[in-house]
This record gives sequence, structure tokens and C-alpha cells, in this order.
Amino acid sequence: MYGRTCRWEEAELVLIAVPWGRGVSFRPGTEKAPALIRAVSPQIDYYRPECPHLEEASLFWAEPEAPFSLEAEPDAVYEAEVLPYVARWAEAALTARKPFGIVGGDHSVPLGAHHALQKFAPAPYGVLHIDAHADLRSSYDGLRYSHATILYHISQLPQVERIVAVGVRDWAREEAEYARSRYPALVVYEMQRLAQAAYLGRSWMETVSEIVSLLPPYVYISLDVDALEVGYVPSTGTPVPGGFHYEQLFFLLEAVRRSGRRILAFDVCETGGAQLDAIVSAHLIYRLCGLVLCAQEQP
Repeated sequence: MYGRTCRWEEAELVLIAVPWGRGVSFRPGTEKAPALIRAVSPQIDYYRPECPHLEEASLFWAEPEAPFSLEAEPDAVYEAEVLPYVARWAEAALTARKPFGIVGGDHSVPLGAHHALQKFAPAPYGVLHIDAHADLRSSYDGLRYSHATILYHISQLPQVERIVAVGVRDWAREEAEYARSRYPALVVYEMQRLAQAAYLGRSWMETVSEIVSLLPPYVYISLDVDALEVGYVPSTGTPVPGGFHYEQLFFLLEAVRRSGRRILAFDVCETGGAQLDAIVSAHLIYRLCGLVLCAQEQP
């Protein structure tokens, strides 16, 4: 799929590769993910019965002309190279009215897309943040632009109407206090809370309906693959046990589009530098492309 890309003029959707991993705090390798994901993507069988058009969809793959610098401090490189690179491609896609997805890289990378959305989103929008971590620290390990700070930065932007974070199961007291201070503009569904509701008899469909009801008409989806149970992505940067099953996650994602909400863009981040992780993320990205392009064909 990602090898059968097209010219910009023909593109129905833009994938922005961001091979950046200097915002990680544990295991390296996320900088290798975009190239690995693209390399393994031909292993996907492209037919999706809920979206027959998807196997013929035209994608444009954007990537940096040169590697990001390794010489300067990470925050300086992020501000000078990574953030403007992502913002430039996101702005181009939004101006051309092409939906886009970001292929990370660590989870610091989507911020440039949200800067572009401040100017070019059709209306204030919501963020569905699916992650094992809250990512609500103002800085982490001495870095302002870290995988642990992305949601904090997004929450400061004026066009972000509401954030719904789902699947969090590893976070700091300061993050919980910040989330409480921003409620109801920022709502967190901890994984423990979701599991306990299920054990007490609440269906996943009921919970998903509640989550989706909190989102405004326009939605950005941010997906850290460590939201999945660790066996799916064993090489992700900061694995945490107790995550989502693959189809459980997609039941939530598909419910967003079934609700009539418009998905403006998405990111898939924190893929580890190993083939198994890459093939799982390649499938995630492919199905997200289908949600954006073809979900109106679903019953």
C-alpha cells in the first residue's frame, strides 16, 4: 500500500513520515518505524469489505529530504526541524483539502499538525487520544518536547475544544491534577476504570457510546501503539501491561466515524524498531486510512 503511492495532485490522503525518536525516555527505535512500516506494508492484503475503494486509494507519502540533525540538543532540533516539517506538510494537506495521517516517530511528533490545524481546521475540534500514558507533563527528563508532553502542549491550543484520553494506565500525580483542573475540556478514561466497568457488566458498546458522545463534530485521532496490549507491539518505547485488544480498539475508532463525526487527521506513534511492531502499525494505519476515506460506505 505505502509503496503504491502517487503524485501530490492525485492524492486522496497524505501520509507524513516523521523518523524522530529523540523524545523517548526508555527504549530507542521509534525513529526507524516509518521506514520499517513502509517496508512491511506490502504484506497487507488490501481488500476491506467495509471499504472496497480502499485497495485502490491514492496515497502520497511525504518524508524529510534529509535526516533530522543529531548534533544539537533535542528540543532545539525539534523546534528548528521537526515541528516546522510536520506543520508544513499538514498545512499543505489542509489547504488542498486532503486528509492526512502522521507516521511516527515518538509521540512528540504530531504537535506541528495541531499548529497547522489552528489556522486551517474548519471549526474547533476534539482530540481522541488513545494511549497507555497521559502525556500531560509540561516537560520530562529535561525536554519540553517529549513523548510525555504532547497532550499538555495540545491542551494549550485555542482551537482544541475538548480532549478525551482513553486507555491511560500509567501516569503521574501532577498529570492527574492537571487533568482535573482542565475538566470537562479534558476527560481521562483510565484503563482500570474501563476494566472495572466491564467486570461489573457494562458492555464495551455502552462505554464507547459515552466516549464518542463527548467528542465535537470534528475529531483528530492520536494513537500511541502502547495503548495496545504489549504482545502486539513488544518493542514499543514504553510498554505497559493491560492494554486494548486490536479489534476492541477498532470498535472505538469505527464508532467515531459511524457517529457522523468527521475525522480531520490522525497519527500513529511509538512503533518500535522491529518488524512485528511495524506490521501491526501498518495495519493500524491502513484501517485508519479507511475510516477517513471510506467510512461513509459503512452501514
